[in-house]
Amino acid sequence: MRIVLFSGRGGSGVSTLSAATAVAASSSGKPTLAFSLGSGLGHALGIDVTASVTKAGDNLDVVQGASADADAFRDWLADLLDFRGMEPELADDLAALPGINHIGRLLELEELIASERYSVIVLDAAPLEMFLDLPGALESAARWLKRVFSSRPQSVFEPLVRAFAADFANTGEGVFATGRELLTRLAGLRDLMIDHETTSVRLVVTPEDGAPEALREASGVLSLFGYLKDAVVVTRLLPDAVKDPFFAPSRKREAELLEGVRASTAAPVLTCDLRPEPPRGEEALLDLAREVYGDRDPTGFLSSGEPHAFSRDGGNFVLEVVVPFASREELTLEQAGDGIIICLNGRRRLFALPAEIGMREASTWSHDGRVLRVTIE
Repeated sequence: MRIVLFSGRGGSGVSTLSAATAVAASSSGKPTLAFSLGSGLGHALGIDVTASVTKAGDNLDVVQGASADADAFRDWLADLLDFRGMEPELADDLAALPGINHIGRLLELEELIASERYSVIVLDAAPLEMFLDLPGALESAARWLKRVFSSRPQSVFEPLVRAFAADFANTGEGVFATGRELLTRLAGLRDLMIDHETTSVRLVVTPEDGAPEALREASGVLSLFGYLKDAVVVTRLLPDAVKDPFFAPSRKREAELLEGVRASTAAPVLTCDLRPEPPRGEEALLDLAREVYGDRDPTGFLSSGEPHAFSRDGGNFVLEVVVPFASREELTLEQAGDGIIICLNGRRRLFALPAEIGMREASTWSHDGRVLRVTIE
């Protein structure tokens, strides 16, 4: 299975590029799913897309928008809060938190992945500023599973307790079992998303002010959480055919921003020109895919990443985390009971440490602009 995930700044053409990549994959005979957390795929494909799976071609299925009353995660939160005697309305508030607000949709995606009907899945994710909250939400799901829903031996007193607690105990066990099942699925999806042999992220920007800075921030966050960014696509460049001197200042500014984008990523930078109107329909999308990818396979890995590493250095232990383009001032470290928490501009990831380290604490850390090195003596 191959998963290609697109995100980018609003209005940059993320949905159009997602659709073009999915059409290119399906036209080569690969069973393909185009899945959107938003609502732009149908317009790009020129079809009406319902919340359920919509057939868009011989090898292409499309899903966009939320299924009505089918948010399993929100429903579980409501059951959990009701079981704990809290206001059920809090479930909607919690489900609207950054990152968590897409968890229900990601569970839909996980179910389709588990069906094994597709060899290629193209995910049209949320706008970049929202998407960067998703890795942390999936990481939290994995941590909840380990801390709250870990397997435990049954006490000899539990049958007696259940006999006296009756429905209360049964209801609680149902909420517990549902939470464990949902979080197991989310943790499995997290593992797929950070598998460099399965998934890569492609970021989409236009040549405008702030694009290089946005890419640097995204590169750092994605790398911190272990995601592979294998390409950046810059869209809506002025075509070479535009020769009017009126556009000379714009073309110069574009060239400067494009240079800044290339300096803000180690991944290849692909481009496509501004068109009279957005591509719509299969032929137009295939033409866009050819322009963007050239001779490359649209579903291939366009570059490789560097995994985080944990090693011994004499009597010390060393954790190396690749966090490109971050400054030392943007990074902070916290010691936790079961590992080290690395914070980048408010986003936190726990790196669990082997049990053999025991209660040792991090003694020194440094960041050379690319790799954060933590030494534990």
